[in-house]
Amino acid sequence: MDIIEQYVTQFNATDNERYVNHIDNSHAAQWMREEVPLLECPDKDIERAYYFRWWTYRKHIRDTEDGFVISEFLPEVHWSARHNIINAATGHHLAEGRWLKHSHRYLDSYIDLLLSGAEDVKAHRYSTWLLSALLDFYQTAGFAPDPHRILTQACRYHEVWEYKHRLPNGMFWSKDLADGMEYSISGRAGLTETRGVRPTLNCYMYADRVAIATLAQQLGEEQIAREYCQKADQLRDLINKNLYSDGFYRAFHPTNDDLSHPFDCDGSTIVRELLGYIPWMFQIPQTTDDAAFDLLLNKAVFHAPFGLTTADQSHPRFLYEAEHMCLWNGYVWPFATAQTLTALRNYYWHYNGAQTYRDMFVSLLRQYAQSHIMTADGASIPWVDEMQHPFTGEWSSRTWLESRQKPPAERGRYYNHSTFCDLVITGLAGVRTDKAELYLTPNLPDNWDYFRLSNLWVRGQRYTIEYKKGQPISLRNT
Repeated sequence: MDIIEQYVTQFNATDNERYVNHIDNSHAAQWMREEVPLLECPDKDIERAYYFRWWTYRKHIRDTEDGFVISEFLPEVHWSARHNIINAATGHHLAEGRWLKHSHRYLDSYIDLLLSGAEDVKAHRYSTWLLSALLDFYQTAGFAPDPHRILTQACRYHEVWEYKHRLPNGMFWSKDLADGMEYSISGRAGLTETRGVRPTLNCYMYADRVAIATLAQQLGEEQIAREYCQKADQLRDLINKNLYSDGFYRAFHPTNDDLSHPFDCDGSTIVRELLGYIPWMFQIPQTTDDAAFDLLLNKAVFHAPFGLTTADQSHPRFLYEAEHMCLWNGYVWPFATAQTLTALRNYYWHYNGAQTYRDMFVSLLRQYAQSHIMTADGASIPWVDEMQHPFTGEWSSRTWLESRQKPPAERGRYYNHSTFCDLVITGLAGVRTDKAELYLTPNLPDNWDYFRLSNLWVRGQRYTIEYKKGQPISLRNT
C-alpha cells in the first residue's frame, strides 16, 4: 500500500460522502496519484494535513456545462453564484490548484468564467486577488491559450473594481463582509458594517495591477504595461502612507460613512488584525519590520493554542458577542492563517532571511497542520471547516449552525477557503516559479533527516526534490 492509499483509506473511512462532485472517494487515490505532488517528510502532522487537503480540494472540483470550476462550499448556498462558485477564495483556489499536473484542465474554464463579465458569476461580490493569483498560476503552469484575450479581460475586470470602489484619493473602499471578514473589530463600531479603507481590497488591487503590468510586458503590450505599473506604484505609495499606523497596517473605518475624511475614525475600531500582514503577501512594504512579525508568536496578541487569532487579543472588543455563525473578531480562520503564512514566507524570501523567521514559519505551519482535526465521540477525525475557537479548538461555526438546525447539513465540512499544500510546496520545499528557470529557497528544519517531493509539475516538466541528512538538497527533472 503506497503513501496515498494509506492516507486516502483513513480519510474515506471517516467520511459519509454526503456531497459528491466530479471525483468520488472511490477514485480519490487514483486521481491524487496522478495529479498531486507526492510528499514524504518526518513530520506526520504536516504530511497528513498535506494529503488531507488535496483529498478535500478534489471534492470541490465540479464539472459543469461551462467546464470545470472550483467551489468553496460542497452544498449549495443561497449567496453563491453560478455553479455554486463564490469569488472570495479564488486566490487560494488558484494558488493550491496550480500545482496539479493538469492544472489547466481544472482551472482554465473557472478563470474564464470569473473574467467573463457575466452578471450571475458575481466576480466582484467579494474582494479577492484574482489576477495576482492568475499570474502565479501562469508562471507555474505556463500560459493558457490566447493570453492576449486573457489580458483584455483582466483589464476590463479591474476597471469594474475601479468604477465601483475607487475613492477620489486613489484608494479603494470596502466593507468587512465584502472582504469575507464580517463582524470584525475594525469594520463595526457596533454591529452595523460601515465602509472603510482597508488593507484587503487595496492590496489586492495593487497586486492585480502588478499582474496586469507583468502579463502585458510578457506579451509585448508596452503601453498597458507602463500604465498599470504606474498605477500600481501610486497605490503602493498610498497604502504605505495611509494604512501603516503605529507600527502596523490597519483598516480605517471613518465615523462619516461618506468617506469624505476616510482616516477620521472612532478609536474603538483601531486594532491590529491579521489583515495587517496582507501587504507582505505582495511585497508592498519597502522596509523590514521584524517587530510586526514577532507579534505572531506573542500570546497576548495573535498567538493562541489553536491558531492565529484574527484580531489582537488585548483589544477590549476581542471575541465580542454577535448572533452570527461567522465572526472575524478574534476567531481563527484558515483563510487568514494561509494569508499570514504566505506573508511570513515572503518576509524571509524578500526582506529578512534570518533563521528566526524561517523557524517561525515552520512552527506556525505545524500548528496549522495540527488544527485539521475535530474530536467527536472521543475520536479525532481529519477536519477543516469555517471558524475555530482559538482557545478550545472547537469549530465554532459548525456548533452555531447545528445548535440552531440551520441548513444545509454539514455546510462547512471540507471548507475550501484557504491554502495548505501551496505553503508546503513553496514555504518548506521553497519552490519558486517567478523566473524563467525553476529554483528553490528551501526551509527544511535542521532536525529533519529526509524530505522528498516528487511528481511536481512545472510548465509541463516533472521534477523531484530530495533531501537526505548531511547532503545538499537536490532538484531533478524526472
